[in-house]
Amino acid sequence: MSIYSVVMSTLKPLGIPTFPITKRGNHETYITFFLYDDTAAFIADDKEQKTAYYVQVDVWTKDALVFTELYEKVRQTLIGAGFGRGRPSPDLYEEDTQIYHKGLRFYYVLKQ
Repeated sequence: MSIYSVVMSTLKPLGIPTFPITKRGNHETYITFFLYDDTAAFIADDKEQKTAYYVQVDVWTKDALVFTELYEKVRQTLIGAGFGRGRPSPDLYEEDTQIYHKGLRFYYVLKQ
């Protein structure tokens, strides 16, 4: 299973449209994610046995009330699925598109 499949299947129960890298379609609330690094987490017999993937998950919404709930649901869902938490971005509001946005960073170790 790829890290993209892991993220998609983990977030699917939230019922929020989720996309790798950029959104598709016309959604006011959605999630995007991208892989920003990966590294060997465990090597044995000169072979990579486990890989650590570093993923940024971004929540986007035009509704201020949904923003805080969605951020917390995404955070708890990923932590509950075994993702380690990194530093999140500050809460952002993008004036030009009138959308709230926050990036959350996680890592996940996947057996090869």
